[in-house]
Amino acid sequence: YWKEKMKLSNIGGEVQALFPTPLYFNQLDRAFHDEEKECFNDELKNLENNVGNYVSENIHVLNDNRLRHLKKWFESCIHDYFNIVVCPSEDVTPYITISWLNCTKKGQYHHEHAHYNSIISSVFYIDVDENTDRVKFHNNQYNNITFVKNTEDHNPYNSNSWYLPVRRGRLLLFPSSLRHSVSTVSTDMNRISLSFNVFVKGVVGDANNKTFLDLRKLRD
Repeated sequence: YWKEKMKLSNIGGEVQALFPTPLYFNQLDRAFHDEEKECFNDELKNLENNVGNYVSENIHVLNDNRLRHLKKWFESCIHDYFNIVVCPSEDVTPYITISWLNCTKKGQYHHEHAHYNSIISSVFYIDVDENTDRVKFHNNQYNNITFVKNTEDHNPYNSNSWYLPVRRGRLLLFPSSLRHSVSTVSTDMNRISLSFNVFVKGVVGDANNKTFLDLRKLRD
């Protein structure tokens, strides 16, 4: 609706996004395998308190062999993101650094946050109420003047935050600096998601420009 509305102009004006924030979507085209569901259930038995909800104690859940097929798909999506968005000229390889489960129960929420020490971050939805569940992204480009907007005229240019509906099996990839949150869960269904962070191995920058950085020696 918003896209169609923004195309209309009585005097031929156009609006183009400059330096937009990329948000990558992909949908798993199958049901979860039994061993994957078993792994999720095992991890959910060992949770620790987070701000507003729970997270798994294990921060390397994707190292579990039962999730090997999911991890392979995630890695293909990460490379797809790099090829479409980053397009690096350097010889670098993205890789998953840490991965964990999030569990948000009725009356709980996921606080506004970004992911530090990371280039790309993700959310993958395992169990959600598709009728009500949304993820909220927050505008990193703060304006020093804020106008009161008509409720029907919100768009990605004038909004301080933006909600997106979510569904099971959907993967989102985005810059780790993009702040996001989840509002208080109002249904009885536990909201379960998997998150991971991505960094790179290789060599970036240039010695002549004093930007050289050797990332080949990172430990696996």
